[in-house]
Amino acid sequence: MQLKRLVLYTVGTATLMFSAPFSNAEELLVGKACSVSFQEESIGILVFSKEWYHSSRDNASYIPGDNATGIGLEIHLFANKNGHLKGPNLAQCNRYRLLQVRSTTARLFDGEQAVQIDVPDGFSDPFYDNSPLEHGYGSHMTPVDDRDKPWQGQHSRTSTVAIYDTPYVSDAYGIEGENIDVTFETCVVCEREFRYDTILSCGTWGYTREYMGGLTGWAEPEFVGVQCKGEPSQIFQQVLDRSNRVDYSFWLNWRISSQNLTN
Repeated sequence: MQLKRLVLYTVGTATLMFSAPFSNAEELLVGKACSVSFQEESIGILVFSKEWYHSSRDNASYIPGDNATGIGLEIHLFANKNGHLKGPNLAQCNRYRLLQVRSTTARLFDGEQAVQIDVPDGFSDPFYDNSPLEHGYGSHMTPVDDRDKPWQGQHSRTSTVAIYDTPYVSDAYGIEGENIDVTFETCVVCEREFRYDTILSCGTWGYTREYMGGLTGWAEPEFVGVQCKGEPSQIFQQVLDRSNRVDYSFWLNWRISSQNLTN
């Protein structure tokens, strides 16, 4: 029988509990936990790890080096007993997904927009938990590539759905005289096979690289801490409404307020 450890998180007035296998692997270092709810009922938590720093996806460390250009986070949804797909499943989801919108003041690659859904061009849907982006479901191992992670090798994780994000902006994409600001809004999506999806709770986070001038250019990233949000921001919803980067068959539901959805 596999031993499990009991993990408790307190979010607001609610204490949420889940179990995970014991492992000799590196533990998840929690930076922030946000409650995830549906119709005012808690169905889980969205956990953002402690941030780390890296130099263009290399030499990762929890302490920023002078040549650091970006940060990293692992983000996990832990569904509770009300949110388990095979349990009460209050929201009647067939699957949970994670969707991000990115905003940046840096120079853009061809075809990019300053505010856009955070997936590569050519994706068939807007979710970050898709290959080749780094993600996992249930009991899984951290990504094979550890150059931009503050650990070595692969380690065990257990969550409903997880993503591993390591954004960066090199000096070449900075605008002279301006700070480089990058922000993300990460939201949990309740995906349904035969009905509209629902965007649930979110968290915002990001980093800034201060313009130092001269030969220095831009400083190492300064992390902008996670802020929990009970629902997606107006900007998030506008990006989804206006995006032409992703052809997603259920996207029209995001133009309809949650009060009008039939659940």
